[in-house]
Amino acid sequence: MWSFGTTMTMAKDREPSPEKPLEPTQAPQSPQNTIQPPEPRPPILSQRSLNQLGLFFAGAGFLALSTVITRRAVARKHRVTIPKFFQPSNRPVTKIQSDSSLIALEALNLATLNVMGFGIMVTGGLAWAFDVSSIDDLRKMARRHIGPPGGQTDEEAEREVEEWVAKVLLRKEQNEKEAQSPPSKNK
Repeated sequence: MWSFGTTMTMAKDREPSPEKPLEPTQAPQSPQNTIQPPEPRPPILSQRSLNQLGLFFAGAGFLALSTVITRRAVARKHRVTIPKFFQPSNRPVTKIQSDSSLIALEALNLATLNVMGFGIMVTGGLAWAFDVSSIDDLRKMARRHIGPPGGQTDEEAEREVEEWVAKVLLRKEQNEKEAQSPPSKNK
């Protein structure tokens, strides 16, 4: 027998083992689980994952393009306000040759492009992070967190409601009986 310090020792190979040989045993049968084990995630470079990342990168590209367009528009508006080289710089800048309502419309359009690009990018990133590649996947994930079809019932709440309805109906019947029978006078 040889050892590695005080913690690890190995038995001799030639000595018979005092333990019984291992026999294949059946695992105890457990009752059927109602909780489903989580599905294994596909690898990062699988076709499904690449489709999900495609939406993310499409959104990132759209956001980059809209940012370039926005920067170009802002630079063009800024360039108009700078005086020409041979123009005196002490005079006030002439008005920009565009209508102010069109400037506001252009700003709204550019902001919408930027927000749409960011939204597409976030949607793609969340779809990849939560492993959702279609509406059916999203439904399955939502139903898995909501519970079985029909939901679960709270037996105690059901019983309380049933008792309350019985009391209300009993009072209603008593009121109807009293209203139908005229009061009798004792002589």
